[in-house]
Amino acid sequence: MVQVVPHAAALKERRINVFAVSFGNPYWARAWLNETGAPFPVWLDPERQSYELLGLGRSFWHSWGPRQLWYYARAVLKGAEMHEYRGDTLQLGGDMIVDRTGRIRYLYRSQASTDRPPVAELLKILHKLD
Repeated sequence: MVQVVPHAAALKERRINVFAVSFGNPYWARAWLNETGAPFPVWLDPERQSYELLGLGRSFWHSWGPRQLWYYARAVLKGAEMHEYRGDTLQLGGDMIVDRTGRIRYLYRSQASTDRPPVAELLKILHKLD
């Protein structure tokens, strides 16, 4: 989601709405928005119904395995700011594109806590829908 922030103005200009879905509470959603500078609304799903419907899993190994720990260690070495853990750190996320009729046109189920589709891939799909 944070990788999409630099494209927010162009997406808004094209009348493409971007939003985040979180199982967290309003306090942590605001904290995330403040930390990331994301200009997107956050929809809260504390019962994780959307996660279940979309088949977004939970996994200790894919959240805290060696590959993920190495990813975070490299980020810290590069100067990235690490934020405190919030909620269920085992919940895996995903990315989805829904067209104007409500049809899911793209669904990416993250295989690890650090796994996200390339922004270029998301933008390419959005351009095709326009």
